[in-house]
Amino acid sequence: MLVLISDKSLRQQIMRIAGPAIVEMIMYMVIGVVDIAIVGRLGAIPLAAVSLGSEIFFSIVLFMEALAIGSAVLVAQAVGARNLSEARRVTVHTLLLATILGIIAMIAGLVYTDKILGLFAVETDVFRQARDYLIITFRITPLALILYMTNSIFRGLGRTDIPMVIALIVNIFNIVGDYVLVYGLAGFPALGVAGAAWATALAHSLGFALAIYMLMSGKGGLTIRWGHVGRIDPAVFRRILNLGIPSLAEQFFFNASNLISIYLLVYLGTMAYASHQVALTVESISFMPGFGIAVAATTLVGQNVGAGNQSSLVKAARGSIEFGLLVMGIFALLFALIPFQIAAIFTNDQHIINLAGSIIRLASLEQLTIATSMVIEGILKGTGDTRTPMLISTLATWGYRLPLLYVFIKVWHLDIIYVWILYIMDWLIRTLVYITIYRRKKWLKNIRTPYQSNH
Repeated sequence: MLVLISDKSLRQQIMRIAGPAIVEMIMYMVIGVVDIAIVGRLGAIPLAAVSLGSEIFFSIVLFMEALAIGSAVLVAQAVGARNLSEARRVTVHTLLLATILGIIAMIAGLVYTDKILGLFAVETDVFRQARDYLIITFRITPLALILYMTNSIFRGLGRTDIPMVIALIVNIFNIVGDYVLVYGLAGFPALGVAGAAWATALAHSLGFALAIYMLMSGKGGLTIRWGHVGRIDPAVFRRILNLGIPSLAEQFFFNASNLISIYLLVYLGTMAYASHQVALTVESISFMPGFGIAVAATTLVGQNVGAGNQSSLVKAARGSIEFGLLVMGIFALLFALIPFQIAAIFTNDQHIINLAGSIIRLASLEQLTIATSMVIEGILKGTGDTRTPMLISTLATWGYRLPLLYVFIKVWHLDIIYVWILYIMDWLIRTLVYITIYRRKKWLKNIRTPYQSNH
């Protein structure tokens, strides 16, 4: 019998954490979706420019944000051991880390914008408009990074409802900003791609202010005061980095492969690339529940590690997998049944709709494998094992996906449909590896409860 059915308490616990996490992830993805949907009405060039610009900006921010998995795991384990003083110390050091990294990324991004875009073989108009997008969004990199890393702290605390509410407010602000600034409403000039960038930047600035307020007010269950900032302990940084660096490396290799993929995909032409981006944006919406449930798995497993409760840990792991399969199975059905109607939401170009719709239908075949891989990855991270997911992701991407992507596009000159078949096989291979690791249960051995001795 399914754990979600037999154990009501666990089901409620997973829903309480996973539900808001799913909504939060969807909301942040909707920021990019709204940008593309609104700008997509202006044509293929603005659509490609926003797609490329947002891909670069969020790749950089999410790359650095990957370090926060170390913070989330440490906070979750501290909460499980009922040691809020340790959770507070991890939080303060996470904020300092986010600030330093954010400033470095902002300066580097603004200085090297042209060089970054120069890596991609895009048309001159796409280059120019993507540059406008990046110059605007790079300016708020520190605020965006602090926002995302603070959200990881709330997840470790089990308060996924707070990032969800912040994400909802950020999205409402972004949607209104997009309509006003892209099309030129309420007396504002029509800024096009730059308008979408300003809406994204201002929305993230608002999210930063809300996240800091929730920490300072103690409404998230953990109160942070300005006086805590001065209490710096290098050992805390080391613990965060020991867990976070493997995830950072995983994100680095993922982002690098993503940029290389874009470099190769643009050779297929603007129409094929725009169609690919529409399909990728649609699938990214289904990714968000997977990410959200993986977050819940990491939180629940981490808290049970801190509490030293292995039986509850096993139940939480299995229940999270079941929930992931259920939710992403629904997306698989939608993608298979109404792919062209979904594609039409993002553009009125019939050629893009036809090609993107075909890709979306293909994407229905990888939803269950994506769910399984993401959730088991979250389980491993909750136990403190961030290295295994990094190795699996890196080997699958660089040993399989990228080499074949190069062959498909540059050697065999296959179209975008075959590229997505390659993606489907990639996720299948990862899933088989994760299932093997999960069933062997070696991840249950040598689980530490680092804060248990404080009681």
